[in-house]
Amino acid sequence: MIKIDLHGLKYAEVEETLADLLITQYNLGNNDIEIITGNSEKMKILVKKICEENNFRADIPWNGNTGSLIVTNNEL
Repeated sequence: MIKIDLHGLKYAEVEETLADLLITQYNLGNNDIEIITGNSEKMKILVKKICEENNFRADIPWNGNTGSLIVTNNEL
């Protein structure tokens, strides 16, 4: 599973780059992507918003890790 670590990025940087990163990884055949958000609730909300706007779904991982989200394409 591909991982994208957002630690150290500002919210504006995530807004500018995350959609392109997700689309690129999906086009490369990576259907499940782990986004490492840390424990920032604001970052998780931002990631979920960006995912929703680009036809992706972000869920809490099955292992309950609260510092990341698993992103999949909504069409799968």
